[in-house]
Amino acid sequence: MSLRTFKAIIAIVIGGFLIAGIYISVLVVQRQGALQQISVYNPAWEAGQAASEFIRLEHRLSEFGKPGTDVDKDEVDLRFDILLGRARMLNEGSFQDLLQRNPDHQATLRAFQDTLAAAQPLIAELDTNPAAARQALDLLRPLEGKLAQLASVAHNHGATLVQKDQEELIRLHWAFSGIAASLILVGVVLIFLLDKHNRLLGRAHEELHVLAHQDALTGLPNRVVLRNELENALVRLKANGRMVSVSYLDLDHFKDVNDSFGHETGDELLKAVAERLRACIPASEGSVRNLISRFGGDEFAILQTGIRRPEECAALASRIVEALREPFSVNGQELFIGTSIGIALAQKNMTPSQILKHADMALYHAKSDGRGTFRFFEPDMDEQLQARRALEVDLRKAMTSGEFELFYQPQINIQKNEIGGFEALLRWHHPERGLVPPAEFIPVIEDTGLISPLGDWIIEKACKEAATWPGEMHVAVNLSPIQFRNRGLVQSVSNALASSGLSPHRLELEITESVLLQDNEMTVSTLHQLRRLGVRIAMDDFGTGYSSLSYLRSFPFDKIKIDQSFVREMSQRADCLAIVQSVANLGASLGMPTVAEGIETEDQLRQVQAAGCTDAQGYYFGRPKPARELVHTLDALKHKVRVA
Repeated sequence: MSLRTFKAIIAIVIGGFLIAGIYISVLVVQRQGALQQISVYNPAWEAGQAASEFIRLEHRLSEFGKPGTDVDKDEVDLRFDILLGRARMLNEGSFQDLLQRNPDHQATLRAFQDTLAAAQPLIAELDTNPAAARQALDLLRPLEGKLAQLASVAHNHGATLVQKDQEELIRLHWAFSGIAASLILVGVVLIFLLDKHNRLLGRAHEELHVLAHQDALTGLPNRVVLRNELENALVRLKANGRMVSVSYLDLDHFKDVNDSFGHETGDELLKAVAERLRACIPASEGSVRNLISRFGGDEFAILQTGIRRPEECAALASRIVEALREPFSVNGQELFIGTSIGIALAQKNMTPSQILKHADMALYHAKSDGRGTFRFFEPDMDEQLQARRALEVDLRKAMTSGEFELFYQPQINIQKNEIGGFEALLRWHHPERGLVPPAEFIPVIEDTGLISPLGDWIIEKACKEAATWPGEMHVAVNLSPIQFRNRGLVQSVSNALASSGLSPHRLELEITESVLLQDNEMTVSTLHQLRRLGVRIAMDDFGTGYSSLSYLRSFPFDKIKIDQSFVREMSQRADCLAIVQSVANLGASLGMPTVAEGIETEDQLRQVQAAGCTDAQGYYFGRPKPARELVHTLDALKHKVRVA
């Protein structure tokens, strides 16, 4: 039973009590009225009293004047006055109801009153007229039988009314008793319900207490518990060599899991992570006490007390990183995530907020170092964090201020000795710092989510400028893994082609293996949609991942770009040269052009030519330039490619 339903039942019971109480009050009023009617309405008594007084008066008149009697005129006057009073009572009040039922009774009462009026002068003459007593007695005697009959009728009528009133009283009694019994029963039920209500409230209070201190999904203590324990630990912190630390954990690539498999899978993954943390983090290790908590989302925190050396924190962090690096099996899916950890050691006179802030800063640097690692807080991290936040603010302003520009680097078709196209590269003209290195702001753009609107702008701008280039020169645009999470990527590319008028086959989209890592099925589906638009897809930085060959099998790329790290060391390392040759041969076998990146010398150019690469790109042919400074022939580049 829900609490709302229970409250409704309680309200109905209380309402029933009120209605029953009102009805009982009405019954009580009716009962009192019936009792009052019985006490006030008594015609039998009135008629009987009148008949009795009439007989007494007759007796006094018959005894008046006889020798040896003590009846005098005063006694007779008293009895006559009493009889007059009884006669008046019969003319008033409820006795009239009886008289109106029978005309004979009305005639008897009128005769009785007339007789009393006629006898009154005679009663007054008793002392002076000896015959007055006899005359008065003769007037009254004919009414004796009629008054007795009237008294008998009144008695019977009164008995009938009393019986009816008694029946009504009995009915009211049973109704009153029934309602009273019902109220008692309802009261018992109400007591039972109130007892149950109190138990429900107690249980709800316990559940609320649990919810206030425990994460509902994982069952781990929540942020409130950790903060309270941290405050207590700081109070106990003394200069005894023992330390307190807080480690922030943030799951790597958890958002990719949520986006690819849904929040239900994400929740199950969080439960599995919590179980694995419980398994690898004991509650106590000697004098060290560990408290695991979930802060929300994909963030966890660990409070360690009783630590002697920072190395103990590092050992635990390393153990956690290794444990979460192992795959998770969730809903039939094998998921790889990993974690980054930031560690802050409590110092004397520090507040919980300061420690948590330091752990958060250390976590940010751990993620910046490539994820899957841990970092301790260092004082200069605060300055770096402030610089990062200032950079984020400047980037958002740059989006609306037109501070971004596309530069283009030529890609040379070394088989045809011509410029095949250009790769679009983003540049930022900061109003104070000038050109900001891409390596500094591109990761920030991706972390803040600005890459989605900025990526749409890059595609649109590149298509618009490429449409003005001569011949069939293509433009290559790099796509971030984050852009593939945007369901509108295909539509954005389609809109850019339509608005610029650029032929789809002149647009080349470059992706890295990290794009395919996040959700192979969905990504391949998106790539096929882009292919249906007519655009070309190139695999960038080929060879740097661990599954490049499997990706070539899952999707027919149009071009392979060999990472510059292999090209740069071809002269010094035979294995690098062998890799370049192998990739070039692989591309030729699959019918895919191969582009060697990072060409900076003529010797490197000749080596990639000899290895079988079809295209080349690098500073040897020119540095990236804005569209207005581009040239479209090799002669104009000052370096003409000579095929050996």
